[in-house]
Amino acid sequence: MKLLRRVLAYGLSALTILNVAPNARACGPSSIEPIFVFTQSPDLPFAAFVKGKIGIIRPTFGRKTLTIAYRYLNGGSFTSDEQAALVEALSAKASKDSNQEPLKNWILARKEFLTADEKLPEIYVERQRDNYDFFPNCSSNAFGVATETLKDRIASYGADDRNVRTWITTQDVVFQNCAGGAGIPEELGKESPEWLRKDREYQIGAALFYSLKFDEARARFEKIAADNESPWQATADYLVARTLVRHASFTESEAQGKTLYSQAEAHLQILLGRSGNLNAASQRLLALVKYRLHPEERLGELGRILAYEGGNDNLRQDLIDYVWLIDKFEAQIMKQREKEKAVLKTAEEKARDQEENAREADFAKLRNEERERLSKGETLEITIYPKTKDGQTDYRYGVSLQVNHDVSEAEILQDFELKLGKKLSPEEEKLVKEAHAAALSYRQYNISPNRKWDAKRFTEHKGCNYDCETIPLASIPRRLRSEDLTDWILTFQSADPRAYGHALSRWRATKSLAWLAAVMAKADKSSPQLESVMRQAEGVSHDSPGFPTIAYHLIRLRTDMGRNRGARKLLDEILSWQSDILPVSAQNQFAEQRMKLADNVSDFLKFAERLPVAFYEEGRLGKLSDLLEMSKRSWNPLYHKETEEEFQRELEATYKDLLPWDERVNFDEKTIDILNSHFPLTTLAEISGNPILPQHLQRSVVLAAWVRAIVLKNNKFAQRMAHNVPSVAPELGPLFESYLNASKPKDRDNAALYILLKSPNLSPFIQADLPLRYGTSEEFSYYFETAWWCRPSETDWTNQGIEVQKVVAKPSFLTPLQLAVAHRERAELLTIADAKSYLGKQAIEWAKSSPNDPRVPEALFIAVKANSQYKYGCDGWEFDRKTQGDAETLLRKRYPDSPWTAKLETPETP
Repeated sequence: MKLLRRVLAYGLSALTILNVAPNARACGPSSIEPIFVFTQSPDLPFAAFVKGKIGIIRPTFGRKTLTIAYRYLNGGSFTSDEQAALVEALSAKASKDSNQEPLKNWILARKEFLTADEKLPEIYVERQRDNYDFFPNCSSNAFGVATETLKDRIASYGADDRNVRTWITTQDVVFQNCAGGAGIPEELGKESPEWLRKDREYQIGAALFYSLKFDEARARFEKIAADNESPWQATADYLVARTLVRHASFTESEAQGKTLYSQAEAHLQILLGRSGNLNAASQRLLALVKYRLHPEERLGELGRILAYEGGNDNLRQDLIDYVWLIDKFEAQIMKQREKEKAVLKTAEEKARDQEENAREADFAKLRNEERERLSKGETLEITIYPKTKDGQTDYRYGVSLQVNHDVSEAEILQDFELKLGKKLSPEEEKLVKEAHAAALSYRQYNISPNRKWDAKRFTEHKGCNYDCETIPLASIPRRLRSEDLTDWILTFQSADPRAYGHALSRWRATKSLAWLAAVMAKADKSSPQLESVMRQAEGVSHDSPGFPTIAYHLIRLRTDMGRNRGARKLLDEILSWQSDILPVSAQNQFAEQRMKLADNVSDFLKFAERLPVAFYEEGRLGKLSDLLEMSKRSWNPLYHKETEEEFQRELEATYKDLLPWDERVNFDEKTIDILNSHFPLTTLAEISGNPILPQHLQRSVVLAAWVRAIVLKNNKFAQRMAHNVPSVAPELGPLFESYLNASKPKDRDNAALYILLKSPNLSPFIQADLPLRYGTSEEFSYYFETAWWCRPSETDWTNQGIEVQKVVAKPSFLTPLQLAVAHRERAELLTIADAKSYLGKQAIEWAKSSPNDPRVPEALFIAVKANSQYKYGCDGWEFDRKTQGDAETLLRKRYPDSPWTAKLETPETP
């Protein structure tokens, strides 16, 4: 699970976004991993955090989170409406403008005007599950206005009026442009009624706007705004400014963009000087203009608003804008620092960089040219993925062609045959035709005017997303830190050693709890004036929002200073009376601190138990009950053969035994590292029967200890542990009978190997993953993608995504002898890299020494399947080709009539 830990180190926000659209469950056994502490965000769901239950604030939290925490730390709060907006901002949920209800209401109203032989226009047909995202260019308000206007026209002129029907079909043309068209309604003559002509003027302006013909749209809106008789006068006046803003956002000329934004700013200020229904919308649009035109000024303004002002109807967008502005300026500073570093490079380094940059520039130029041709619709990119001999899609070897858009299908098939160097099979020909059809469909979308708008939505953020450099505080201009909120966030997140001194100075000046929390977070045991700071920290009220953060660091500092008694006393107070009101991540962080101060095994085990805050599965995050509901929603008739009801019943059966784990304690990864690294077999045996541990954790320890004893060839200890297996893992009882009843060492060894081959979840290491039911190889359908164990990683990942040497703390109560024995045992275990290869070799030796054992053909079959080339192993897609080949040859040669040999030809079912 190293990949998951790296993903989590880069940020929880990405995973939160993934929860918006859960993926279908992948084939094969699913791995579910418990998460005990969120390091990048508050606990899910975010509702408790935005209400003030902020827990332990970490420098690794996102800036939206820290902004919210700052207000609570300083005694502020948010209204219920603001809290709802903050949840949306933290969850990366779409704004109210993306609400699809107005669109659906318009479609319902539109359906009422269909004649018996008429179909709903194609643009209104729902294309995915409850999704109309193919209208990227139109806000929800546009559909709401259309619906209200239609109701008004019906009330005034009647539903059967031909002019009303003309209005409706014209509105279809307008909305066609939202989805990718470029149609402009015709002008009406004086023979049409005045109301229809006024509406048509507005509809033409809207169609021009949605077609990105901004100059023409603005001229049309200005004309309407000057018409005192038009019902659209006020709306059109506002849309003059909106058209200027939209035009500015699309222009590639920085100078032209500034001019357009300046014109919009002047127009909006005039509008806001009047009182009208569109004042709130004008204020929001002016905020966007300030964001673009006066970013530094807007940053300061937002810092004041977010820190202190309540009743903010635009809180969600203000928070997003504020964070993006900080990110933008930070990116500019990093870019400038790179230039300054370049000046200091030697001539040789500069020459090497120039050569590398030139190569990268040439490659980028070619790729940009390819993308440009694709975006213009001049070419198509067609990609197919071949199948393995077992019928699986092999995503490692995709074959792509870029061809002109008007090339015939026959020519494309011929080009693929030339590239592959062989005749296409019927299946491959089908894949090419499907990929060609998909590429043509994508071309139609790509060349529509709204593609520019769609692409624009994903290029707003200008900051650093990953591998971000830590910027020294001195490199951040004071003007960007003029507001206390911004200064606090940048200081709290900084790894600059000078951050402590600055935080201390600000706390002395403000007496703010937020700055005291920053001082404590940046302090170490040698920090100046630490004693007086700690005395102040000791006086923070237990019911204060800042108490968990300050107490956590107070305990950390006491422990580092060797004041264990005081640290233990405060921890016992917190865990005994405040644990239930803390977020789960905070509870687990305090429990970890207390575990480090344990002075005996029982004390260690008592605080080693952690309640998961969430579980991770295939890009999704939440409680197991949440994962079940996400999985249920992933049913799609295009990809699932079973009915939705059958699909959901199967999922419920799969999750039935998992759901109780939402409320069960477990070992976290750090605890498991300690157990696996520093506890010898004898001590593992001692803790496996400790009544402090619930039975499911006793089972994990017993099974790991037994496997470890088998691998280390400690037969006496293995037999001792095996007697405990049937009671803690009844499902393994039948398998262990032959092992427990064996009278000869060789028979016992063979029985142990058979158990391991039949039980892909077994490992000599206590696992960090959710302890699933110990299924057999048959239940895995012999699809051993992530089965058995790998060599434990000796490295870890920082919050910045940097790989470092792992340091595992040694419990103080373990003796030097215990630590030495554990180190020797671990070193021997580390000589075994990939368990699949190890067990495969063992199976081959078993076949050679006991060819008549009836279990051998099955053992060889498992060895073949485990080491197949398409199985993900410890080192990615690498596999033990020799072991796989030797096991298969032996099985075919010695046991040609065995049903296990026949199964080699049967594709497995992932």
